[in-house]
Amino acid sequence: MRYQIECDWCGLTMERTPSGIKKHNFCSRKCQGHFSSKSRNPERYGEMYDVEKASAWMGELNRKLNPTRMTANTRAKLREAHLGSGEGKSYAKIYGRYEHRVVAEAELGRALQPGEIVHHIDCNKRNNHPDNLMVLTQSEHAALHAWLNKFFGLPGVGS
Repeated sequence: MRYQIECDWCGLTMERTPSGIKKHNFCSRKCQGHFSSKSRNPERYGEMYDVEKASAWMGELNRKLNPTRMTANTRAKLREAHLGSGEGKSYAKIYGRYEHRVVAEAELGRALQPGEIVHHIDCNKRNNHPDNLMVLTQSEHAALHAWLNKFFGLPGVGS
């Protein structure tokens, strides 16, 4: 027995067997693609797939199928490819960790404690030279910025 159903995208009538009727039915791959396109169907595109779970699942699948992909050498090459591609408005990172924290830990010879903040003396967040970094508690850091803002009126320094 075949049923008459409509394409969820274009409305074309088509015939399907009961086993061929799904949550969303399409007359062609083109209509399916348009339905699942964020730009063409912003209200309903997410109904086709659970996008949030798909990303985590693909990462897990990649680790299982290709466990040697992210070697230290590969990570270094990917990092080099991305370096300098940003607008330079945020803190630089080394393998996903803020560079100023890595430099400060190397200078201290230990990991930073919870609540320790790395302050840039010249207020340039891209200048991560060890001589430009100070490790402070959160309260010391807030007090320093309040003082800098009061006496020098530097924009953004008091926040």
